Amino acid sequence: MKRPDELAMKQIERRLKNLSSIAKDTNVRTGWIAYMRQAMCMTLSNLAKASGQSPATVHQIEKREKAGKVTIETMRKIAAAMECEFVYALVPKQDLRTFLKKKASAKATRVVREADVHMTLEDQKVNEDIKDRIDRIANDLLSKGDIW
Repeated sequence: MKRPDELAMKQIERRLKNLSSIAKDTNVRTGWIAYMRQAMCMTLSNLAKASGQSPATVHQIEKREKAGKVTIETMRKIAAAMECEFVYALVPKQDLRTFLKKKASAKATRVVREADVHMTLEDQKVNEDIKDRIDRIANDLLSKGDIW
């Protein structure tokens, strides 16, 4: 898959920067539905009525969310019933460009080492420095988006 162009990368990085500040504090012990329901002074019955479900169903949804087994669709419906926005995102653990460079470099290292084994078996030697070869191949792989 081809790497996003520079403008797209800047947009992605801007979005990720905004999300990364909140991504570190997203786990709440009770689950977000119960956490926000209580913060908003809503009982199970209030949320059940707002969402058109029974209190027992809402309780089961809260339990499934806490266990990580609730669907995105259910979260959207409950959020709407609570007059909240449901936010869903994947945020890399490190800067995106750094991540991409590391992945490309790791793949390039595998390619160079494998090639060196074959070259050695064929009694051939490459004069270019191994780090320069890895960097050159990593940049090529990155430009093609072939880093996995």
